Amino acid sequence: MSFSVKIRLPSGKERRIPELSNQQYLTIAKFAENKDYEGLNSFFESTVLDADLNIFDRFYILIYIRMLFVDEKLIINSNERQIDISLVALLDSLESNYKDLETSFIEDGVHITLDLPTLSYFNKVDDLLTSSIKNLTIGDKTLNFYELTSKEQADVLDNLPSSIFSRIKQFINTIASDLLDVTIIDENKSIGVERFGIDVIGNGVIDFISNIYTTDLDQFYNMIYFFQNVITPGSDLFFKMSPIESKIIMNHHNKKVKEENDRLAKQQQENN
Repeated sequence: MSFSVKIRLPSGKERRIPELSNQQYLTIAKFAENKDYEGLNSFFESTVLDADLNIFDRFYILIYIRMLFVDEKLIINSNERQIDISLVALLDSLESNYKDLETSFIEDGVHITLDLPTLSYFNKVDDLLTSSIKNLTIGDKTLNFYELTSKEQADVLDNLPSSIFSRIKQFINTIASDLLDVTIIDENKSIGVERFGIDVIGNGVIDFISNIYTTDLDQFYNMIYFFQNVITPGSDLFFKMSPIESKIIMNHHNKKVKEENDRLAKQQQENN
């Protein structure tokens, strides 16, 4: 059984988050390096994001993983300054900014419930609209939209009255005004820092996630080489441990090397 962490999401749902391995981190970094948002999102959906999670919960999970298994701080360059952003504080901010926006209505005999979109990336606006459908009741039959296959969802949508889609568009416009600009960095005029925010109802989420998982691939490959040839020669242990674990081990190794070099230097001085 692999290590995982149980967390409570802004929506109130609970999930177990599996540990991020260096192998997975390398895959994420490649997608981020190439600005392949679609591929990056598909990777997250195949590993940590369940289909029923809304965009706010998805955002929270991906930041939480970055905080716990990579680094709890984020360094952002703003106006020629380096700013340390606490991801713990950012997660707290997301929790406090969360709003329950679920709404229901009846249109042409169809009872439909809408909520925050259940995606973190989209190619077409239609995907954003349909992902906000939580469930619908037609006659005496209630359908949980998340549990339907893509074909089943398409069949249901093809048979819905067109007026329903106008109501869904109104809902998206309403929630977009509430979640258009979530604060990431607060303004601080004393040090010349401008406020920075992102659009949660849009691809601003996956863009931000891509940026915070970006890493120097050349340095990463150097670390792989060092582990496989010096610290754990002939072993693939590096790819199984988390990024933060490998940093801790590397720091311990460097400390030991420094201590040994200092000891040898002192010994040489004494001999001279």
